[in-house]
This record gives sequence, C-alpha cells and structure tokens, in this order.
Amino acid sequence: MSDEFTRIAAIAARVPLGTAGVTLGIGDDAAVLAPFVGGVVLTVDAAVEGVHFLRAWAPLRVLARRAVMAAVSDLAAMGASPRATLVALALPAALDDADFLALVDGTADAARETGAALVGGNLTRASEISITTTAVGEAGARVLTRSGARSGDAVYVTGVLGAAALGLAHLQTGRADEPEAAPFVERWCVPTARLATGTALVAAGATACIDVSDGLAQDLGHLARASGLAARIEAPSLPMLRTQAARAAALGLDAVTLALTGGEDYELVYTGPPSPALDALGTRIGTLFAGPAGAVTAYDATGAALARTQPGYSHFRP
Repeated sequence: MSDEFTRIAAIAARVPLGTAGVTLGIGDDAAVLAPFVGGVVLTVDAAVEGVHFLRAWAPLRVLARRAVMAAVSDLAAMGASPRATLVALALPAALDDADFLALVDGTADAARETGAALVGGNLTRASEISITTTAVGEAGARVLTRSGARSGDAVYVTGVLGAAALGLAHLQTGRADEPEAAPFVERWCVPTARLATGTALVAAGATACIDVSDGLAQDLGHLARASGLAARIEAPSLPMLRTQAARAAALGLDAVTLALTGGEDYELVYTGPPSPALDALGTRIGTLFAGPAGAVTAYDATGAALARTQPGYSHFRP
C-alpha cells in the first residue's frame, strides 16, 4: 500500500487541473479559484460506509461518483452552476491501492460530468470508508431557496420518484441481480444531479426548490415550512417508472409509499405559479396553500388522505 503523499500525487496525476476558473488545484495547502461573476454557493455532504452504503452493493468507483453527485445535487436545487469540488477521503489502513484509485476515479468521473473541477481535499485513516464532498458553485441571476414559495403555487418534481428506494430495497435483500431489478438498482447507484434543470428553473420563474434526498414528503415539508405554508400532494400524479408498482409489490412494498418517503432520487421539487415553462421541466404533483407550516398531506384518487406509514430518512432517528 502507498503512503499518504504518494496517494496525493496519484490523485493529482489522475485529475486534470486545467479547468477554467481554477488558478491553483491539487498540490498546495489550498486551492485557488478565480473570482465568480455571481455569488458563491457552498454545500457539503458525506457518504459513510455502513450508514449510506455497503461495498457489496456497487464498485467503489460507482459509490464514489454517487457520493460526489449527491453533494452537487444541492447546487442544482439552488439554480447554481458547479465550479469545483473538494473531497475528503477517510480510508481503512488495509484498503489497497487499486481500491483507492477506484475511489479517486469515481470522484473524477463526477467532476468531469458536472463541470466541477476536483481541486483538493484530504486523506486520513478510519475504520470504514467515508467520502465527504464540498461542492462550490456560482449563483446565476437569482438563487433558488426553500423560502420563496407563495400560497397557490403549484408543486412540481423532475424525473421519477421512488425508483432509487426500490433499487436500494433490491440491494438490501440480495435481489439486485434479478433482471427486473436493473433499472431500479441503476437509479440508486448512478444518480445524476439535475444541473441544467436547476438553472432553467431560475429563468422559468420557479419560486422555491429543494432536492429529494430524504424523501419527497419530508423534503417538501422542509420547503413548505421555510415558506410558511402547507402542501397537498396528489398521489396519482406521482411520476414513476413503468414497472415500478409491480416490482415494488414483488418485494412486498408499496410503490406510492416509496415515492413519498423513499429518498435518494436527487430529483428537484420546485414550486411556482402554473405556467407552460414550469410544466415543461417536470410533473405537477400538488399545491401549496395557507395552512400549518410544513404540513404535507397526500391524497388518493378518491380524495382520501393517505396515512404515511413511515417518515423520510433521518440520521438520528432510532
């Protein structure tokens, strides 16, 4: 196994440093970026082995890319453009060089895909793999926040919901190799930050936005609470993959519950007055209204309220 400094040199050799806007990248005590025209948008996210993932679920390169993409998704929710990432790797002493380079290549994959240059980070020893990503973005003409929604705004979501949670269920139950599981496992393993949509939402007049990391109902609740509003979700409108309901049933799960509470979709939930521009960027799934701040209720096709059988994800809930 290589020592820390050899590994740092290996990172620098595998990561292109000529990205526009990066004055000084990996190799010094800190990175230097050229000034941004817009404001600086910062976020940080961690992926810890045994908490967020198991090594058996996917190759380390895939898991590392996923960890960085989750952080960059926060920039998408703000309507910001990625400019740089810094990745801190905490690694078991027994992790060999091939596995280390797989992690490096995964972080570099995400950097290339998103345009956020990998400019630095940290290496340390730990009992399990931990990938902590700081993502640096540039604000556009306007920053999307959770607190800008207004009563009467429609609620929209990009992509599909619940597919990643169903993929995770396949991984957890050892059924990921079944052919029908493939699209769902891929949704969990290979998320993509909705960066182009985030910037388009600014131009389209969205009033608020949040990404779906901990479950639609919980994350929309954060947005509604910040805006001082309540939310109504029309469950029949929740977008899903074609085989999602049948596949969920095969695992003894409910597709609607997964769509409401599953999380890790990294789609964007956004709000605004209904318009063709906002309609074109996602699926309308509900409405915000004056009510208990943060309350989110889903209704079925008959207009009956659905009981949420579980909350969204929480790191500290037993």
